[in-house]
Amino acid sequence: MLFYKRASYYIFIHFFFGFISAWIPWIGVVALIYQFFQFYMNIRIFPIEGTIEYGNSVAHTGLKLTEMGVGYISGILLKETLDI
Repeated sequence: MLFYKRASYYIFIHFFFGFISAWIPWIGVVALIYQFFQFYMNIRIFPIEGTIEYGNSVAHTGLKLTEMGVGYISGILLKETLDI
């Protein structure tokens, strides 16, 4: 399976962590470690639902990292535009 069914609020969460990382870089590092941990363990953790499911893929992890990357780039652009 290329992509997994997931709640849309997880897209926002990944974006948010990337966005905040523009100001607080260690949050981005922790989020990356967390994503690679899930990939390495071949699991997907859903903290809001309180579940862990088996099965992960490069495509799924890449999608989550892309969402974080878009958030980070958006944060950097905002930060530079507002000069904060």
